[in-house]
Amino acid sequence: MKKLEVGIVILLLLVAEPLSLPRFVENIVSIISYAFLFFVFIRQWKKSIYFATTDISLLLFVTFAVASVFWSANPSNTAYQARLMLRVTLLGVYLGMQYTPREQIRLLCWTSGISMILSVATSLLFPSHGTQFINGSVAWTGIYTHKQILGRQMGFAASLFMINIFDRRSNRWIAIIGLSLAFAILLFSKSKTGLILLIFSLAILPIYKIIKQRSDRFLFLLIILFIVTIFAFLVIVNFEFIVVDFLGKDIELNGRLPIWELAIEKGYEQPWLGYGYRGFWTSEASDSILYNTWAALLEEFATREIAFHAHNGLIDMFLELGLIGLFLFLLNFFYMSQRIIILLLSSRAIEYLWMLSFIGICFLTNITESQIILSSTNTFWIVYVSVAISSAFDFRQMKNNLYLKTSL
Repeated sequence: MKKLEVGIVILLLLVAEPLSLPRFVENIVSIISYAFLFFVFIRQWKKSIYFATTDISLLLFVTFAVASVFWSANPSNTAYQARLMLRVTLLGVYLGMQYTPREQIRLLCWTSGISMILSVATSLLFPSHGTQFINGSVAWTGIYTHKQILGRQMGFAASLFMINIFDRRSNRWIAIIGLSLAFAILLFSKSKTGLILLIFSLAILPIYKIIKQRSDRFLFLLIILFIVTIFAFLVIVNFEFIVVDFLGKDIELNGRLPIWELAIEKGYEQPWLGYGYRGFWTSEASDSILYNTWAALLEEFATREIAFHAHNGLIDMFLELGLIGLFLFLLNFFYMSQRIIILLLSSRAIEYLWMLSFIGICFLTNITESQIILSSTNTFWIVYVSVAISSAFDFRQMKNNLYLKTSL
């Protein structure tokens, strides 16, 4: 029964990203996911409620997004997308409830390993499905629908295998092989975002060496190193914008600056609540942006066959959920970061270093891409929820243990 449960979880994690699957296969997977989650949460309803409420700021954030159906510019789409988002959110709660952080890493490594093997096979054996022609060259997409998704997933996979290399309880040779394969696929995908995530994961590894010194004087250095690393990569991921848009150089399709300016201007028309979860780009409210930027040059965006986005998750969050929703997310991100740093410093456990690495990756990706947070089609949101739940539970346990020690 346990193996079947693990197999279903790996399947649901694999299909969390957009894949080129027939419609009937997607329907079957959807039925499996709903049935699985219903069975799990009904069977352990008390435990489920306990874990779902361990991170109150996350609960408020998700609740606010669902409630936005009442003021959405496109209520029907908000209701539909919110239902899908709740499904993957519950999967994240399940992971945090059922598996320890170390077990989650192992489970995600298995999922990443399978996706890598399938992506290599698809790209080599079925190039019409596993590759795409972009900017004059062929890039791998693997089992996914776009090269950026494959690259993002390989950057994430690399962070997982990297942690296992430094974990004495893991098989280092398998981790090295996994990291090497993830890096090779990343190069074939030609994804800059994935490469940045890989470099970022490498950059924060020295943090583990610092905290292993078990000296409080390294705390200040740790915080400075983390802040500087985040800042450096914010500059790197926005290098194109800085050099091209801000300095006025030529760029294909005008860049992101016009979109950001118009999006923020439009957001201030409904600053507090926004236009509803997934309600802005699917409604007429976005017309002024779609028809006055390079989005109008592409028919799929102009006709809303494919939902456009601001190429910045925080701006999109402001558009959809307003300043209140953006504040709730940043509040949750701050509390989660604080918990993870305290757990890392107190336990020196490498799984908390991975958590720190992941939230950094998640934040950076959210700067350059959209629909990463509160997403219905993204592995990162599932893992974000599981990390939030796991860190909140472990932090609560740590405080209880300290209380017991001081009371004895």
